[in-house]
Amino acid sequence: MSGHRKLLIIFIGIALLGYATWLVQRSSTESPENNAEYQHINSDLTGEESEEMKEGFQHNQEQNKKVYEPRVFRKYDRNEFQAGMNLLVYGHPNLSYAQRVLKHLRTLGINSVAITFPLYQDDWQANEVTTNPVETPSLHELTSLIKYAHAEQLSVMLRPILDEKSIMSSGHWRGQIKPTNPNKWFLSYQSVMKTYAELAESQHVDVLNIGTELNSLQHRYSEEWINLIGELRNEYKGELIYSFNWDTIQHISSIEFVPLLDHIGIDAYFPLNAPDKASIKDLEQAWKQWKDIWESLPVQQSIIITEAGMIPVEGAHRQPYAWSIPNGKLNWQAQSNYYEATFNELQSLSQGIYWWAVTLEEDFNGVDYSPLHSPTERVIKRQLLKSISND
Repeated sequence: MSGHRKLLIIFIGIALLGYATWLVQRSSTESPENNAEYQHINSDLTGEESEEMKEGFQHNQEQNKKVYEPRVFRKYDRNEFQAGMNLLVYGHPNLSYAQRVLKHLRTLGINSVAITFPLYQDDWQANEVTTNPVETPSLHELTSLIKYAHAEQLSVMLRPILDEKSIMSSGHWRGQIKPTNPNKWFLSYQSVMKTYAELAESQHVDVLNIGTELNSLQHRYSEEWINLIGELRNEYKGELIYSFNWDTIQHISSIEFVPLLDHIGIDAYFPLNAPDKASIKDLEQAWKQWKDIWESLPVQQSIIITEAGMIPVEGAHRQPYAWSIPNGKLNWQAQSNYYEATFNELQSLSQGIYWWAVTLEEDFNGVDYSPLHSPTERVIKRQLLKSISND
């Protein structure tokens, strides 16, 4: 055998040995225990929560082997425009499923999520605000969701919101609560909110929402709100926002605690006067009257739309705050047109839009606000993506 042939055989043998070694190392590092992202996310969890996260990580490893994920080129950086979605979390979420939802949101061009979860009080005149062990996600679960969002390069708004079930039983809603002892109510609310301020600080949350649609308390208790904001800033160094209901925006500039906020939030369920089968142009025209009011607001802070959306039912744009419309006709194009018109008209007036909302109910087959896996997704992609590459 010639010397050249012997050298070639030796070279091939070395190459094959190196390839075999690489395969063994790759197999080892793909286990969740050896994955740096898993170790980072898992560092604060123990027991069943850690095992559930491990199972979710293993599931996604398998999925990633089967499906090649396209690279996503988002149009907006979070600091430029918060292209957001509310993630509505009731109860104790399946963390594996939550991770898949967050990953999917990223592929739509979403760069921010508002993790929205319930607080409770017994009735509209109650003096105590509490969490609910069944319906309010635990701090460990919220920590997992925050870290999963960060792993998908999503900024996070933490958004505790007063649930209305017990309030509505007396014919009221959260904007009409009237505690019999306001001082006691605010002390209770402050105690709950400080817990979430500490969580937000420890997990590097970008924005903490300090209240939503509490119309009846906004003007009358300025000193209590100012004190609350001061206490929260002692625990949390990030940005603070309060969400005003759409029908109170004319009064925002006269509310004393507003200058202490970093952002003004608006839940933008403005009724749009347009026909059932409204086109995009019809809806854009209907937005004009509300834009005129919006543009005249004498405020210094940036405005973020903390909620906007409607169910996919014809005519729902006239009452976009409604979860259901009796005898309403399902029409996905109606929701798509609303998303497109709303983004076209309001994007330039705000620093962000958080659509309402995506839930973590895996088997839900009803009609709700979620745009996922519907024609509305195509609108979101056009709004928020530069392009999608399979390279």
